[in-house]
Order: sequence, then C-alpha cells, then structure tokens
Amino acid sequence: MSRLHDFERMLDDKLRKLFRGTAPQGHKLELVEVHRAILDEVASRIESLPRGRRLFAYPRVTVKILLPDADRRSSYEAAFVENGALARDIAGRIADEHVDLPEKFRVEVDLVDELPESFASRGFEIEYQTEAAAKAAPAAAMPAIWLKVLTGTADKAEYSLRRARVNIGRLTDVIDSQQRLLRRNDIAFAETANPTVSRTHAHIEFQAGTGEFRLFDDRSAQGTTVLRDGNIIPVPKGPSKGVVLCPGDEIVVGQARLSFEIHSEADTR
Repeated sequence: MSRLHDFERMLDDKLRKLFRGTAPQGHKLELVEVHRAILDEVASRIESLPRGRRLFAYPRVTVKILLPDADRRSSYEAAFVENGALARDIAGRIADEHVDLPEKFRVEVDLVDELPESFASRGFEIEYQTEAAAKAAPAAAMPAIWLKVLTGTADKAEYSLRRARVNIGRLTDVIDSQQRLLRRNDIAFAETANPTVSRTHAHIEFQAGTGEFRLFDDRSAQGTTVLRDGNIIPVPKGPSKGVVLCPGDEIVVGQARLSFEIHSEADTR
C-alpha cells in the first residue's frame, strides 16, 4: 500500500472520528469530500522537472471554503480552521508526494458565505501566489488607529495605537490559575465595572496585504458586534475571517462601546 493511500486513509479516519455523532451522515460525507477535493487540487499543482525532481512553486495558498449554512460553522471550523488543520493536511499531502515545501510556506483558510458561480458548485476556491508575486506585492503601511471609550470604564478614555494586533478585554494582564500570563490587553476594561466584557474578549488585526483592519471575537461570553450607519454587524466567535472595520464604526464588546477611527499620522501611546 502506498504512502499516499495511507495518508488519505488517515485523513478520512480523522475526519470521521471528529464528527462522529455531531452531524447527519450526509453532511459528514460532504465535508470529507470537500476536504479531499481541496487536497487533490493542491497536489495537482505539483510540477515534474528533469532528472526526477518535483516542485510545488507556491509559498502562499489561500483557500476559500463555502459554508453551506450557519449551523455547520462549528464542524467546518474544526475540520479546516482550528489549530491550522487544513494547512497541516495540505503540507502532509505535498510531503507525501515527495516534494519539498517552499520556504515560508503558508496556507490561509477563509470560510465564506458566497463564492463566484464557477466555484460555488464544488464548494471552494483556491488562490496560488508564486514567490515572485509575493516579493513584488508591497505590504501596506500600517496607519495608527484611534479608539475612544464611549460606554464602560477602561484604564484610558482614548487610545492611539499603531500595532499589528490590538487586544481588547477585561484587565490589563490575564493570568491563569497557576499565575501564568496568558494575554495582555492593550485596551483594558476595569474588572468590577465591566462584567459583560470577557477577559479575552476580542482583538483587532492589521492585514498588511490589503491594508484593512479586521475585528475578531475571541470566544467571548457576551459577543462582539460592529455598529455602522445604524446597522448591527455580528462578529463570528472563534476562528473566522472577522469583520473589516471602517472609520466611524462603533465596536461593541458586551455592553461596552468604542469608536474606531484611522489616522495616517498619530503618536503611539
């Protein structure tokens, strides 16, 4: 039996055990089939070179997976997103084809609500970026963001920050039962005055490739939303693509609220 066949059997067994008893059988099989089709397409990009050499020329692979319905998000996150599951499986499939991975190989996975019609029928779309394209694409300069506390009690009334990641939560330092530091919040709400704000509530990330700031919920108890022009935009909990923030947005964490602005020039405090 080939190593590749062993690898495929191992993945199928892993996925079936993961979802045993958690979803209707048809849904489980569909997810496994999408997973296998993604690996097969990535493997099809392996090139054969002279003297028996084989090459996978893409240091960055972006996989967009169509989420059939909201009720199945947890299953899809477990199979494709959590703990880099799909990235590890793709790397394993390429390695099993006796091909070395490119330097700084990276897989990005997004669960999306819609895809172009040409991709929707199979349930995923894959984008491949060559090393030359990765070097040619300039990273967007990181502007500063300005956050003002509208509701709630934090250690400051206003924050001006220029960071790739900004953590939002209750307390400055979050420690575990053994007094180990788990996380440091850049925007820290007071412990007693803000019970609806989780200690590790949410974070903002700057996306250098697009120049966007995205808001993510870190599995908070009370949830995270964005208020924009009278509309309420929920932020999915746990691993997700987050929500793009726009100047003028209000960030709601529990019952606390922050205004969000972007400044091209600002001091970092």
